[in-house]
Amino acid sequence: MKIESIIYVINNLMEKHQYGYARSMIINEWARLTEGRNYQKLSSEAKELFKVVESEKAKPDFNLLTEKDKRILLTLNEAVRDVKLPYAQKIFRQHRELIIKSYAQNWLTSDARFLCQVWSKNTTENVI
Repeated sequence: MKIESIIYVINNLMEKHQYGYARSMIINEWARLTEGRNYQKLSSEAKELFKVVESEKAKPDFNLLTEKDKRILLTLNEAVRDVKLPYAQKIFRQHRELIIKSYAQNWLTSDARFLCQVWSKNTTENVI
């Protein structure tokens, strides 16, 4: 697809408030969008999202999590927020290795982090 078409699609997605799709397109077309003249064609909202993605890419932890891992962590956050604690605990048990990693902790809300620490402590006490 031509870069002009991509810029047009990204700008339309931003107008329609479909930030997730716009974000994934920005990540996929990062090399071409970072060129000066292409960046200037983005709308102001798209430029703001571009800056957010740029700051995420600057963090060393950004590439350590796959999209599936991020989705799991966000699902855990939603379950805790909606007070679906048995479901949240089930997610924690299934993906314990992922959730206890330090860079994954950055994706969790403070409530989810607290509950994961409690569940982690309970499982280690039950083993002893």
